[in-house]
Amino acid sequence: MHGISTREMLIETNRDVKWIRAALSEIKERENELDRRLRALEKSRKSTLFSLFSVENSLSLGIGAGAGGVTAILIRLFGG
Repeated sequence: MHGISTREMLIETNRDVKWIRAALSEIKERENELDRRLRALEKSRKSTLFSLFSVENSLSLGIGAGAGGVTAILIRLFGG
């Protein structure tokens, strides 16, 4: 056993276990932070896409109404 007593092995194992627990805790914290950041990005993206579609729909409605009005005037002018 390379001159290591059982007591020394237990102490070393205990240190290793503490280090592993601390490392796992840090990994979990990082994962939680990344999840929070990802959710925030997804929420921001959804709101950005929604606002873009809202503006696009408003423009389409405005253009459609304007084109319809011009068509009605032209029909009246040309006696249709």
